[in-house]
Amino acid sequence: MVFVKWKYNAATTLATLEVTLTTSPTLSLSDPNATLDVTLTARIAEAAPDHQGEPVTFAVHRSAFEVFGDDEGGVDMFARGAFGTICGVDGEGQATGRKISLGFFRVNEIMRSDAADLRERGLTFLTVPGDGTEARATHRLGWERIFRHEETLSKADLRPGERFKMGVNDGYLGTSWWCFGDLEGDLAGKRFHQWTTDTFGEEKPDDEFVREGNWVLGRDPKFLHWTVHKDDERCSIFQIVE
Repeated sequence: MVFVKWKYNAATTLATLEVTLTTSPTLSLSDPNATLDVTLTARIAEAAPDHQGEPVTFAVHRSAFEVFGDDEGGVDMFARGAFGTICGVDGEGQATGRKISLGFFRVNEIMRSDAADLRERGLTFLTVPGDGTEARATHRLGWERIFRHEETLSKADLRPGERFKMGVNDGYLGTSWWCFGDLEGDLAGKRFHQWTTDTFGEEKPDDEFVREGNWVLGRDPKFLHWTVHKDDERCSIFQIVE
């Protein structure tokens, strides 16, 4: 999904996540099992004084961080527009006009469960450590996936030495639910309640309900700021090799 991009407000932002995209440096034509590994990392670049050193956990559902398995089927995040098109570039990084479409589909989905616990709904989460190190998610694209939705080029059209770049659509950097804490630490065994804000008329569960139900409440998504590493420029370049 495309997330609302809230304007940065230093007075209300609780944490800022800095995202970097990297890819495999090369992709081998002679290897039928070669994969283009597309990795997103996130680290806590800034945190409010009351939350220094605390990990951040967020739902990766329908964000650029959601990795689809080979056996899952459906429309993955590449085909939803999270990473755009693979574009050819020359030695100076200028566009050559060669493009590989990864698909671009709008998908209307309905949750199969209305459980209050987001984990019961099947959502997955990622923890970004509080010590400044990175959390990562790696997508692996084989040859079949790279050309699945491309109608002009094929693997046979590629030549050794060609360079291509990929980028991440920052509209897919965000989350619908997040909190402070570590999945393998203080959040282990906790239930993740769907509530994040009363903006939409949902009443915040009271403290007794939260305590007795072993719940964790989400934070308002607008208080988690997302940014892309400046040197990354939202793209990474890889080269075709023999």
